[in-house]
Amino acid sequence: MKIRIINQPTRIITTMAALFAVMCFLVSCVVTSIYPYYTDKDLVSDPALVGEWVEAGATNQPPEYVQIESLGEKSYWATIFGEHETNSMEVHLFRLKEQLFLDSFPTNRSLDFVPVHQVSKVTQIGPVLETANLNYDWLAKLVEHHPKAIRHMVLREKAGDEQGGRIILTADTKELQRFILKYVNNTNAWKEPTQWKHRN
Repeated sequence: MKIRIINQPTRIITTMAALFAVMCFLVSCVVTSIYPYYTDKDLVSDPALVGEWVEAGATNQPPEYVQIESLGEKSYWATIFGEHETNSMEVHLFRLKEQLFLDSFPTNRSLDFVPVHQVSKVTQIGPVLETANLNYDWLAKLVEHHPKAIRHMVLREKAGDEQGGRIILTADTKELQRFILKYVNNTNAWKEPTQWKHRN
């Protein structure tokens, strides 16, 4: 799924606080990649994605919701309507082996902003939409102990800093796909699933 962030390119919107990495980033760290996780041949479509979604646990009509619309034959446009702001993103549903994923991508770009891709594993589409984002904390520990596990760079907050910083994946699409398939069943590699239901 692809997501477009409107005012703060470095801030991540989690789908309302999460939908797919397509929605799953409000303020928390998410895994970002320079390259997409899919190729054109991996793309699939599912009409069940289209509609308005709210968090499945909501009992009243919440002010925040996500609207997903078709954008061409195998693309989607997701708009997150928050209480105080609206954000949009382009999303792609793709299949590797038998597993579905969402690649989300910011489309609102300034001249100095490099847009990045985020990935979510799709565990259910239908009356309930369930997705799980790649776990940033797990990735940080993995590359700390095994720097060659996947190509990446560390963006330091300040010049000269040797500690901390944000991890950005620089692996190409083929390497990214091998990586997520290798850990697709590793429960530590993915965050707890987020469930969404259709908005009344």
